[in-house]
Amino acid sequence: MIIIKAGGSAITMKDKPYTLDETAMHHTAKQLVQIKEPVILIHGVGSYGHPPAKQYQIGLGYDGSLERVWGLMLTHYWVDELSQRFTRVLLDHELLALRCRPTTLFVTDQRRIVQFNKEPLDRFLKMNILPVLHGDGPADRSQGFCVLSGDQIAVYLAKIYKARKVIFGMDVPGILKSGRPVGHVRYDELLSFSKYIKDNEDASGGLAKKLQEIAALKSERIPVQLVSLHNPDDLLRAVNDQTAGTLID
Repeated sequence: MIIIKAGGSAITMKDKPYTLDETAMHHTAKQLVQIKEPVILIHGVGSYGHPPAKQYQIGLGYDGSLERVWGLMLTHYWVDELSQRFTRVLLDHELLALRCRPTTLFVTDQRRIVQFNKEPLDRFLKMNILPVLHGDGPADRSQGFCVLSGDQIAVYLAKIYKARKVIFGMDVPGILKSGRPVGHVRYDELLSFSKYIKDNEDASGGLAKKLQEIAALKSERIPVQLVSLHNPDDLLRAVNDQTAGTLID
């Protein structure tokens, strides 16, 4: 099992709200079709989900106001739009891709996953279907609803399915130091790289938050590879355990 997270900053134009990066989407699809083992794909919400999520502060949850609930509805609408269009690209490449809404699979408490309905994914995987999930705004036991990042979903599913590897496709080729990717990082070294990281101000947290999620895989001994979806073969290289981007183990 491979868990792949296609970053929202890669599959959308992060500086242009509600704009796709179709080149990155097609690069991703062309590589996915060549993978010969089970895959779960999660994608970020990028310039479709982050603008309304930030505008209406849906990460803070339900506050009793119609405005906050309206923001949740708008965020869901735009995330659905992105996911439908990405899935269409996957289908055009003859992938058996099926959208699986995280709001029907997960419940959170204080913004962390506490309940997972596993059966749908299990059954789809047995039929060689590629489940496509995304960052979302699920029900939250403490605050009504929240922002659930695709990164948290990817790490959670990697643990549940005992993944062979987790691959994060980004708009940059891994963890950069002096403008160049760091080829190999040990889990114990992750925190020392924080000084080289400049976060993007997005609704789900940026690279620093991503590395915090990834650190939870240390005890599982699951390797993680960070690659660029703008390079046409980096994703497949990572699947085949070849050099690309940053390997964390």
